[in-house]
Amino acid sequence: MSSQIELRHLTYFLAVADELHFRKAADKLFISQPGLSRQIKQMEEILQADLFVRDKKKVSLTPAGHYLKSQAEEIFGQLKETKRQLQLIGEGDTGEIRIGFLGSAMQDVIPNLLLKLRDKFPKIKTSLEELSNLKQVDAVLKDTLDIGFVRLARIPAELYMRTVYEDTFSLYLYQKVTPC
Repeated sequence: MSSQIELRHLTYFLAVADELHFRKAADKLFISQPGLSRQIKQMEEILQADLFVRDKKKVSLTPAGHYLKSQAEEIFGQLKETKRQLQLIGEGDTGEIRIGFLGSAMQDVIPNLLLKLRDKFPKIKTSLEELSNLKQVDAVLKDTLDIGFVRLARIPAELYMRTVYEDTFSLYLYQKVTPC
């Protein structure tokens, strides 16, 4: 028996963690349920941690299982991003910048940024995604965005924020006069 975790172990683990049912996960993976159970048991032995609580009626994640699920999703996200960047490089591009924005940034900020990027770095591609403030912060933290244009006073300490545009808002009040 190998004493190393392989990508297949993580794939099998995530299928069970998502389905919380060994037979359904096995069907999804096109493998036998006993084979899947053996692979998960082998993984638990290698890691020296129980990943699932198995009951006759249900399967649930242990605290170690919850932790591994978030880590495995991150690993697969990194692999997907690496593959995407390698494809861009293979096509002659030098990479991609993934940009999140609020709709209002499309007025002036984003178009000017894209023009400057194209002029200075013509081989870098850009992708744009309109998201709310909090979704952009979450996406940058999860490394699914590189940059976010938000209207927030504070962000998590592990992120860097710089003011790139200041805007003013005007509020006009009026009183509707009704004839007597």
